[in-house]
Amino acid sequence: MITLDVLWAAGLGYLLGSIPFAWIIVKLWLKIDIRTVGSKNVGGRNVIRAFKAQEKPNGLAYTVGLIEAILDMFKGFFAMWLAVWISFSYSNADIWVIAFAGPAAILGHNWCIWLWGPGGKGVASTMGTMLFFNPVFLPFWLVLYFVVGSAVMYSAITYILTFIIMAIFFLFWGPNDITGNIWKWISPANKTVVDLNTLTIVGWVAFATMLAITLVVLTRQGENFRKIKSGEAKKMKLWKIFKGKADEALK
Repeated sequence: MITLDVLWAAGLGYLLGSIPFAWIIVKLWLKIDIRTVGSKNVGGRNVIRAFKAQEKPNGLAYTVGLIEAILDMFKGFFAMWLAVWISFSYSNADIWVIAFAGPAAILGHNWCIWLWGPGGKGVASTMGTMLFFNPVFLPFWLVLYFVVGSAVMYSAITYILTFIIMAIFFLFWGPNDITGNIWKWISPANKTVVDLNTLTIVGWVAFATMLAITLVVLTRQGENFRKIKSGEAKKMKLWKIFKGKADEALK
């Protein structure tokens, strides 16, 4: 039975997700507002654009962009980790906190309370939630993204399709594999008293989490879909990554 834990879990997730690492890094390093350059997006790819716009070396730009993306990933991861740890250690042992903390973290990243407006697109933070369920899901999603993206060629559609596919995959993946990973985050002192039946529905929890995240990600894809409809959107050419042309591949 879902408890009131989901409410504080959602609040916790939102606050963690709202930390605008991209804005902080660019403001401290380049002394500019990342929302005034490139795509005006508060995320890793725009960090790279901001550094390039300031004529910083490509190596530095990509390194800082990667670090920022990793920080965004761990916002999604730690939102779910903290929610599970607190609930199972000090409260009602409600596994559904995952389905509220994760999507709330993405919502906080996409609509940042500290910046009073749009933030990032939520993709890196979503990757962090996959990492929480099982590290194997992350490389699986990357392969899936490459396959679907090569066929669809539009990033917005690719994100939505791959997240929905991952949700279905979570549902039919062996629940014990997901449960075993989540079990690691629960306080050792409470493992003997937790009702194991609460973990048997984790496949449905993971499914609901990814569907909710997909809906949240959609809130920041409106402009991209408008460009696709009008023909303004640039198509991705992911195979160019293997030719060392990442900028061209991800346009």
